[in-house]
Amino acid sequence: MLRIIDNRADALTELRRICDRMYDDQTTHKEATVQQVLQAVKRQGDRAVLHYTEEFDQVTLQPQQLRVSGSEIDAAYQQVPQNLLSAIRLACRNVEAFHKKRVPKSWVEFEKNDIVLGKRYTPVDRAGLYIPGGRAAYPSTVIMNAIPARVAGVPRIVMTTPPGTHAVNPAILVAAHEAGVTEIYRVGGAQAIAALAYGTETIPKVDVISGPGNIYVTLAKKLVYGTVGIDSLAGPSEVLVIADETANPVYVAADLLAQAEHDPLAAAILITTDPKLAKAVAVEVERMLVNHPRRMLTEKAIANYGLVVIVDSLDVAAELSNEFAPEHLELEVEDPWALMERIRHAGAIFLGKSTPEAVGDYLAGPNHTLPTSGAARYASALSVETFMKHSSIIHYSAAALNEVADAVIDLATAEGLPSHAESVKLRVQGEAKKMRLSENPPSPIDDGKGG
Repeated sequence: MLRIIDNRADALTELRRICDRMYDDQTTHKEATVQQVLQAVKRQGDRAVLHYTEEFDQVTLQPQQLRVSGSEIDAAYQQVPQNLLSAIRLACRNVEAFHKKRVPKSWVEFEKNDIVLGKRYTPVDRAGLYIPGGRAAYPSTVIMNAIPARVAGVPRIVMTTPPGTHAVNPAILVAAHEAGVTEIYRVGGAQAIAALAYGTETIPKVDVISGPGNIYVTLAKKLVYGTVGIDSLAGPSEVLVIADETANPVYVAADLLAQAEHDPLAAAILITTDPKLAKAVAVEVERMLVNHPRRMLTEKAIANYGLVVIVDSLDVAAELSNEFAPEHLELEVEDPWALMERIRHAGAIFLGKSTPEAVGDYLAGPNHTLPTSGAARYASALSVETFMKHSSIIHYSAAALNEVADAVIDLATAEGLPSHAESVKLRVQGEAKKMRLSENPPSPIDDGKGG
């Protein structure tokens, strides 16, 4: 049953507890296990990957079976219904169109005295995508990770995904092919992250790893950061709905369950100004759970991380939401655009009664890989920039260097770095010498032969 709270202090306590749900008393032990996996894969390559795949996934593979073949991808197209293929292609088009608007442009500006400053954006050489398996197959996650990498111009997009009991889910393979993945490997867990970070005989080392996973995958990404870049440390999914008396309790209940059905750690929160709506939503959630196909895990998520908070005003609702900084925020109120002005922290904001979070999960266009567990206070959605980096461009003419030379020398001297200062002095002195020579050229040498 959804808990209902009408006290602001209690609400804050609960929101903080939910925000911290990703890590538990076993996290230190899990991190030690992950560290062991990482080191084994780093030293032993494919051998360790295959060992841990058998141990953790109960799937025995040979090295040549790690990479998914072209014939398997062709076969997957025969297994995916036409309506699903059409939906995958629509999602790819929408996500690509949105992310093309986000590609940063290189630029230079010419300042006074021949100073040129700018930035040059280039993609990484290799991107690694982790696509989770287990409870369900997620072709949408493939699309949301692969399309931005492709739009960024990454030439090699490598995907790993758990092998499953028999084979990789065909919808995953089709989505990967449609989204531009260049190679796919059937490996999951911390061993997949290790293989992408360090490389093995079969799986290439990449530059950036993106994609969500369980706690072992998340800890592995945390530990390899620095060896490679990562998108974020994704936690369990969460939605926070702010609703007033105009909201439909059936819609709100459905949206809460849409998050809760992801995972037993998923969070589903409603903040409302209407006590009647709060009770009606709680009743609807119970009704919808009765015949829910994923009732066991969804009920567990609702029991542990489901919450309804009754507040006096939408201002208070916005304050509590900003404290929680939700991954997904739905504004099911009379004027969602006005309320959005009071929102500072959220991964994605869904405005109005006809915008369920599910449309953003699948094909609206903006990325569904979002900051969780309060990270929306400082982080943003996965984007084209995740797979790009920029280089600063700096050019000074001799005259421009001469103008700032004393300041650079003073700063270098203050920091006790004499060679920094000398590198400027030598250039300034050299230019000054050239200037004197051009103004006073040496007299011709008398060769003694006369006129």
